[in-house]
Amino acid sequence: MKYAEKVPYNFVLDYLTGVDIVIKPMFGFYGLYTGGKLCLALIKREKPLIRREKEPLQKGVYIATMAEHVESLKKEFSAAEFEVLKAGKIWIFVSETMAEFEEYAVRACELIAAGDVRIGR
Repeated sequence: MKYAEKVPYNFVLDYLTGVDIVIKPMFGFYGLYTGGKLCLALIKREKPLIRREKEPLQKGVYIATMAEHVESLKKEFSAAEFEVLKAGKIWIFVSETMAEFEEYAVRACELIAAGDVRIGR
């Protein structure tokens, strides 16, 4: 799989065996796509793209979803941050500093592998 060795948190790939995944480098992170849908963004930047004072770097896993799935996914990822974008697009941010980081990242992969329609957009 192209870029697999460069992906941060590449342990997630172990939980996606058997899933047709495409990895795309993006603006300082890697997007994981399946079925043409962006499902995960893996970010571990050492320097921000845009320097903002007093804002920490966001290192972790972003799970892509849509607004209609937020309530049910809040039960699955209760400690994560839900970030609203535009047009009903949502990122669920799981920081690498969270105690639940690996658990949530693995759970997201399990949902993707099961074809859960709540993950991806």
